[in-house]
Amino acid sequence: MITGTVAARTALATLLLFSFVLICSAGAPALPCEFYGTVTIDGSPAPVGTILSAKINDAERGQYVLEEAGKYGGPGTFDQRLKVVAEENDLGTGSAQITFWINGQKAWQETAFQPGVSMNLDLSIGGDAPAVTNVPVDTPVIIAETKTGEESVETAILEQEVEVPTEEQLISDKLIVSDMPPQLPEMENPLPISSGEAMVADFIGDPVSGTVPLSVTFTDLSTGSPTMWAWDFGDGTTDMIANPVHQYMMPGTYTVRLSVSNQESSSTQIKEGYISVTDTSILHADFTASPTSGKPPLSVQFTDKSTGSPTMWAWTFGDGTGDMVANPGHTYATPGKYTVNLTIADATGQSSTSSKKDLILIEGAETPVPTITPIAVPSVPQTFVGTVELYGKPIQSGGTVEARVPGHDIKGQYNPIKTAKGVFGKSGTFSPKLQVQGVPADSEIEFWVADEMNRLVRAYILQDDGSYLWTVPYKPGQETQVRLVVLKNPPNEIPPIPVTPVPTGCAGVPSIPMSIQGDVHITDGTEYLDSEGVCHNCQPNIKVGGMIEARIEGYDVSGPENPFTMVNAGYFGSGNSSWADKLTVQGNCLPENANISFWVKDDGWPRYTQAWLINEDIDANETITVHGETHEVPYEGGKSRTVHLWAGPLPTVPPTPTPTPEPSAWEPQYFYGKAEFNGYPLRVGDRVMATREGIDLSNPTNPVSVLTFGQYGDPVGKEMLAVDVPYESIEQRDPITFWIKPQDFEYWYKAEVKNPLSSSDWGDTYPFTPGSITNVDLRSSDRADFMYFYDIVDTISNCILPEDYSGW
Repeated sequence: MITGTVAARTALATLLLFSFVLICSAGAPALPCEFYGTVTIDGSPAPVGTILSAKINDAERGQYVLEEAGKYGGPGTFDQRLKVVAEENDLGTGSAQITFWINGQKAWQETAFQPGVSMNLDLSIGGDAPAVTNVPVDTPVIIAETKTGEESVETAILEQEVEVPTEEQLISDKLIVSDMPPQLPEMENPLPISSGEAMVADFIGDPVSGTVPLSVTFTDLSTGSPTMWAWDFGDGTTDMIANPVHQYMMPGTYTVRLSVSNQESSSTQIKEGYISVTDTSILHADFTASPTSGKPPLSVQFTDKSTGSPTMWAWTFGDGTGDMVANPGHTYATPGKYTVNLTIADATGQSSTSSKKDLILIEGAETPVPTITPIAVPSVPQTFVGTVELYGKPIQSGGTVEARVPGHDIKGQYNPIKTAKGVFGKSGTFSPKLQVQGVPADSEIEFWVADEMNRLVRAYILQDDGSYLWTVPYKPGQETQVRLVVLKNPPNEIPPIPVTPVPTGCAGVPSIPMSIQGDVHITDGTEYLDSEGVCHNCQPNIKVGGMIEARIEGYDVSGPENPFTMVNAGYFGSGNSSWADKLTVQGNCLPENANISFWVKDDGWPRYTQAWLINEDIDANETITVHGETHEVPYEGGKSRTVHLWAGPLPTVPPTPTPTPEPSAWEPQYFYGKAEFNGYPLRVGDRVMATREGIDLSNPTNPVSVLTFGQYGDPVGKEMLAVDVPYESIEQRDPITFWIKPQDFEYWYKAEVKNPLSSSDWGDTYPFTPGSITNVDLRSSDRADFMYFYDIVDTISNCILPEDYSGW
């Protein structure tokens, strides 16, 4: 082939290629370029958490946070890289220049923006300047997309000898259109598009839940031979390969979106709330068991896999037994399937439960030969008719009467039986009666009754002489008439709560319920006691929809009225009935005087907090006097009790009097708590400051630096944000304003403040309370009011700046 002819054809093909590039670039965004390599600061590898930024014309167009010391991104298919996305105005004057920044300081290196390029670029700051700072871009592959009518063509200019297609081939051939980085094999081996199958986007992720950092592998399941992929992971990041691996660094629930397309069609799949990521500091119950199946007796080792910092464990193994250690061992002796539950709690009262249904399978074994003579069970029933009174009133029509024998299931067609007003059953050969059969003769029979106004409770049998019985013996073939009564207080003649012994110890005998009513106050920081113990601003204030739960350690006392949902603000429990609309405590084999604790969750709270029980008096003027407090009350079956619950710090410190004390009388107020900016927890090194207009509040711990991710101040180490001023300069309850300065911003942003135990909304200030250690949460954003530090200083009189104020 003549050299001139080759050159001419090559020039013609190149002209055609660039013609298509120009057609594509009109109105279409430029492909991003990506970078990876090493990062050094003063010659040493940059630490994990270092922030890299890429800017075009001083506008940030990409960011990357180091997850490995001294290295960012990588050349692999699944490696994340520093992606630079140019906007239309960035390229108005031709090729744009990219500058790189390391923790806010400009790196020595810079390079030109080249769409579609993936480049290895080592970045550094400090030390001597490298020999080359304006790094040229290697362009082995440049991706361009052109569109003519409904078709698109992708071209590639390679820095090697290639066979150049003719103009007719470029227009007629259908080539893959892709925005993948050029180092990927898909770019070098384009495949023809198949138009035989309809395009439907679909994908899966594995895993879809876990704790931070959570790495999820996404797999494209789309039909129709897509050639382009656009992923949106829901956390502000994207990718453009078929099967990406993405790491979620923040807790939350994320919606994932995949759009696929080729030359002929496109499709989108959106999965709402698909990925769930939890914080490792949040309590989350989980466990494993080994082995999970076998023949009896089977010894199983349970292992706690919970996250957070649990201090208590409560296991139920499904066979009526349990344990309270972290990693128990248990032996199953009876064939069957067993559901295992684990409930954990930490020192703050936060709890979490994990239940695994039918986790343990115990295979059947040969039936052992009986070693005792079976007891003959009569088949002839004993029948009962009679009257029923509930708390002095006849039972309503439609109520129920049920006979029980502990250790036996004797329910049937006529047990339980419905009641007419005040009576159950009717004498006569063919009349319906309460029937008991299928138990040994002389077994002790109990009676339980309920109607629309009262829950199921155990009844006494009233004798003709006025005495009471708890049970009657089973007499097969007899018809017995009984008078059943339910009393608010048990009679003196018999024990209040007999527990019938059964061969297996406690066989699920329910306790007599205890009803509880009262009120709930949730502290909001305005409460205080005067010198006579009178509590001010202490009225009940829990919201409608709030919840109260009674707990007894080691026992399940949950039920229809526990937890109790507030239907009135402040107060719970009403009606003349002993049990109606009241918090009720009842459980299996519940011992007398077991300690009941109370847990409160106001409407909108994510979890319960333990409440105090206040011993108080309320006079005719509704003045509350507090005498003492405790966390628990004893369980007393059959009784009703009124309690006053208090959630949050108790008001024990009276306000400081306002006469003229010495200037040093004000003790500092210390603050600590959680803090976030733009919806994300503050990072280590961010700053928090407290101010009061016209007053100098600056001191060594105001402002204070964040030392723990998402939290300012340390109440244990006493390194807290302090408001420390002379007495004359500020009054009690004067408003304090808070400011947040993230490391990458030059302004201080005004923060909103909220007491986490208060039900009140976020506020602009918080009242000054000398001598207190106050837990308040802060939040701000780049849309909040902002000021330079010097502007804040100008609003403060007699402010003395420290010598190292430049770090603020």
